[in-house]
Amino acid sequence: MDIRIICVGDELLSGDTVNTNLAFLGDRLAQIGLALSEEHCVPDDEEAILRALSLCRGADVVFVMGGLGPTRDDLTRPTVAKFLGRALSLDENVRAGIQAYLGLRARVLPSDALDIQSQVPAGAQIIPNRNGTAPGLMLQDGSSRWILLPGPPREMGPMVDNEVVPMLRQQAADWDAVTLHVCCRPESRVEKAVHEALGNDHGLHLAFCIKHDNIMVRVSKRRRDQGGDLPAAIAALRSAFGGLLLPEDCPCAAAYLGRLLRERGLVMATAESCTGGGIAAALTDIPGSSAWFAGAVVTYANEWKTRLLGVPAETLARHGAVSEETVHAMLSGLVANYGVTVGIAVSGIAGPGGGTAEKPVGTVVIGAIGPGWRDVRSMHFNGLRDTVRMRSAIAGMNLLIEHLLENNTIG
Repeated sequence: MDIRIICVGDELLSGDTVNTNLAFLGDRLAQIGLALSEEHCVPDDEEAILRALSLCRGADVVFVMGGLGPTRDDLTRPTVAKFLGRALSLDENVRAGIQAYLGLRARVLPSDALDIQSQVPAGAQIIPNRNGTAPGLMLQDGSSRWILLPGPPREMGPMVDNEVVPMLRQQAADWDAVTLHVCCRPESRVEKAVHEALGNDHGLHLAFCIKHDNIMVRVSKRRRDQGGDLPAAIAALRSAFGGLLLPEDCPCAAAYLGRLLRERGLVMATAESCTGGGIAAALTDIPGSSAWFAGAVVTYANEWKTRLLGVPAETLARHGAVSEETVHAMLSGLVANYGVTVGIAVSGIAGPGGGTAEKPVGTVVIGAIGPGWRDVRSMHFNGLRDTVRMRSAIAGMNLLIEHLLENNTIG
């Protein structure tokens, strides 16, 4: 299916707003075995929008996101109507719905602001917006379906999930697809393992991408194509990756780590330096994490490493804060002082300054500890400061996950 998207808004081109809608829509389509084929980003300008619409003519589905607001520079609605040769008229039901959503606020708005968002092209199907004012619009023109959605993610997202995806899922019925998520492995190793598990003549379509803290593997097959046994392929991959596959109800490594801890009756804590509490933040994003996460000690300064974790001053002086010796001591202090048996410790140089020839920026030491085992590793991550910190947090969680899978200790 040829699916394209036009993103409308001056703010997207000026850098004032990051275009997260493109990533969101791409993700939702991937989950039902579809993909975007083109993207166009244009300013709030009629001629620019018309050019983009012309480039997308003939596609099966065209999304137009943004430009449905109440001001006169919101041009998507009238421009699409002009392009498709549809008359615009005020829909009283849409206007009443906007008034009901706004409540008392509708009284202080200019009447024309309500009228602008109540305009509907002839033949359009209304997509309800329960989190904002501008409704979405769906128009069929020959074999092409045009879907107009508001730009704010909190409005657009539920409309895609509740109205658009179910419709597209019916159109995508020609494809069968399964998406797996692999943790604790880089993309190159995952791809190699997939090809080794499936062989060279599997007859399936494979797609790989980094998805936050895991690797997404999408395996799909067009139903009318000969060959390619999708169920057998998925069984082979589940056997190959085993516990490294995230369960369907665990969207990220933090959720999976929490499940493993809960199943084993274990409680963990973190001792963090360069990540600044980033691991703790990821863990406490998971509902119910208080059952298996006790807390975090963020010891950025050396004195705090000594005072709160008992890291010997001699260790810090001899080996430095970013060293395996220091991280070993951080793990020992975490377990001894805070009543936990499982933990993660991390210390590193996130940059942009602070690096040396022996320990360049991106040097990070990560450790994990559990009942009867501990593991401390020196790593190096390329990238800017926020990337180094994020990858350090992910590596810490992955290290603990690996050992929990290997050491099935019950608390």
